[in-house]
Amino acid sequence: MPSAELERVQLPVSGMSCQACARSVRGALLSVPGVAEAEVNFAAHTATIARDPAVATGPLLAAALQRAGYGTAEDAGGGSLAADVRFAERAGRAEVTRTRRALALALAFGVATLAARLLGAPDAVAVALAAPVVFVAGRGVLAGGLRAALRGTPDMNTLVALGVLTAWTAAAVHAAVPAWLPGGGHHVLAAPMILVFVLLGRALESGARDRAGRTVRELLDLSPPTARVLRAGTEVEVPLAEVRVGQLVLVRPGERVPVDGEVHEGRSALDESSLTGESAPVERGPGEPVRAGTLNGNGPLAIRATAVGAASALGRVAAYVQAAQSSRAPVQHLVDRVSAVFVPVVIAIALTALVAWLVAGAPAGVAVARAAAVLVVACPCALGLATPTAILAAAGRGAREGVLVRDAGAFERLARVDAVAFDKTGTLTTGAPRVARIDVEPGEDEDELLALVGAVERGTEQPVGAALLAAARERVGDLPYARDVAAEPGLGIAGAVGDRAVWIGSPRGARERGLDAALVEQRTAAATADGASPVLLEVDGRLRATFAVVDTPRPTAADALRRLAALGLDVHVLSGDHPAAVARAAREIGLADASGGERVRGGLSPLDKAAAVEELRAGGARVLAVGDGVNDAPLLAAADVGAALGGGAGVALEAADCALLRDDPAAAATLVALARRALRTIRLNLVWASAYNLLALPVAAGALTPWTGWAPSPALGAAAMAGSSLLVVAHSAHLMRARLEPGPRA
Repeated sequence: MPSAELERVQLPVSGMSCQACARSVRGALLSVPGVAEAEVNFAAHTATIARDPAVATGPLLAAALQRAGYGTAEDAGGGSLAADVRFAERAGRAEVTRTRRALALALAFGVATLAARLLGAPDAVAVALAAPVVFVAGRGVLAGGLRAALRGTPDMNTLVALGVLTAWTAAAVHAAVPAWLPGGGHHVLAAPMILVFVLLGRALESGARDRAGRTVRELLDLSPPTARVLRAGTEVEVPLAEVRVGQLVLVRPGERVPVDGEVHEGRSALDESSLTGESAPVERGPGEPVRAGTLNGNGPLAIRATAVGAASALGRVAAYVQAAQSSRAPVQHLVDRVSAVFVPVVIAIALTALVAWLVAGAPAGVAVARAAAVLVVACPCALGLATPTAILAAAGRGAREGVLVRDAGAFERLARVDAVAFDKTGTLTTGAPRVARIDVEPGEDEDELLALVGAVERGTEQPVGAALLAAARERVGDLPYARDVAAEPGLGIAGAVGDRAVWIGSPRGARERGLDAALVEQRTAAATADGASPVLLEVDGRLRATFAVVDTPRPTAADALRRLAALGLDVHVLSGDHPAAVARAAREIGLADASGGERVRGGLSPLDKAAAVEELRAGGARVLAVGDGVNDAPLLAAADVGAALGGGAGVALEAADCALLRDDPAAAATLVALARRALRTIRLNLVWASAYNLLALPVAAGALTPWTGWAPSPALGAAAMAGSSLLVVAHSAHLMRARLEPGPRA
């Protein structure tokens, strides 16, 4: 099947109670004709598949999951992000409710079983009291373990089910025929206690996991469900889904903005911290943009809607976070391979322990206890949860800090970067340059030239072009219109105004057009001496004027460099501006260039920037590139990781691996520190889970008994297993509040 025919969809999945369920869900989805790929994230309760929509339809996917004991939305992925999140939350709450009910039942009958043993009741009474725990409270565990075993992919539920059934059956056999299994009566307490600890661990784990993963819902909740629109001069409150682009939306003081838009009337300070992490309110007035989910201050606003719902910056950010939380890090594939063989190995160890103790002459009850303890002490769930829970928490923490990471693989690459390549304009500088000086050729009319420049630059998205346009409007007012406008990134822009051919561009672009290099150097000398960016104007094939354009560094640029240096990162500036202007900006932000110009380069085209990054990578550096996400696409694509500054809107969320939602280059340091902390968390989780199993399995099998006379009971093994998973989840959840301090490269 050609890959172009495949559609990638994300499904919320209900009914998963542990990490091993993710493998069962994946197997069920891959069994559906037309499904080429399937990745399941238990921590986020989602499955991402690549399918042929004409073959792998929603009902077929839902039916396959239902046969495997799981569920999804009826349309199997055709709903909105909000609908999927609501479904996953309902499914999660239902799972928690079922787990708590089962835990209550297990506790009640477990205590009754203990009382029967303490009061000396017949063994048959204790076995009967334990039966509801095993076959009612533990029904979900037994059914899940049996289904996995029948599919040939035994999982954690299989191990627990085998341990519980082994303990309860041993007690039942002893109660019926004591001579057949001496000492088997002691196991009657193990069965309910195993399930009590397993269910308690799952209940606590689900709560910790929910706290780490609720970021998407919190983001979606920022958008109010209704909006007040102006219709025929009348204010009408309507559901947000009915708001259309172009309508006027009214926002009162203290309310959240429901849509992306442009202020039509009014002025107010808006709290954008929920999206950008920046606590200081931002002033917004007529013509200025506002984002959905931000909190209006003390002034009423009339906003012209430009994007609603999923199309708004808030909707895109929520989708970005959910995609990251549902993605899988490369290391997870190794973990999956280990987990796939782990359960059969544990079963083999349990059988070996059973036989070894019997051969050694131990009573059958002791041998059964060792086998049951091995089965329940093992914890592939902790191993499987090590990576996805850390990614879940890191993506949520990033959203709160105003930094977004597209997927788990980007987290790993970010943690290993040792160099940062910044674009200058709009990244390290404000991106709002101004025309500082205009030098016109003798006999030329400055206002007339400005009118031609403004006509060609009308509608421009480039900062320098916007500066020229602003100067033209300030001086001339109404501007003529240009036709046949064509831009060459990094070189210039051309168009026709009336019967005049106009070209505006850089010195490099002028030289490439055939202008004499000495003349270009002469005309731009004054601007470059001031550290400004020179822009040349050619009309009808003749050089007519030179504009000196200056930009100012962002207030946080110097702090960004200090923080990146503390992280051990080398900083490079790659810019299309004139080298003199780039050097001036580098000096102002405190970037020393002791390498003879290699760290600060100007006069680069977009492809030159990409080539510079490739040079760094060829020299062994792992590079994070930071740009504005519009004309820096080659730069971002060439780096190991690309981050778009101010990425709450437009191309940025689509063009880069990461997005920095506030216009602050210091957020790049936050991004790297978060990634390093996340990777350290994953590694510690994996070390703990692996070390736990390496130690717990031989101890459960009785390795210490010959020297100490002690061995853990099956119930104690179950408690250790549940505690191991809970520890991994709690350690990952700590990412939500941990300090992001400078640390070594991963």
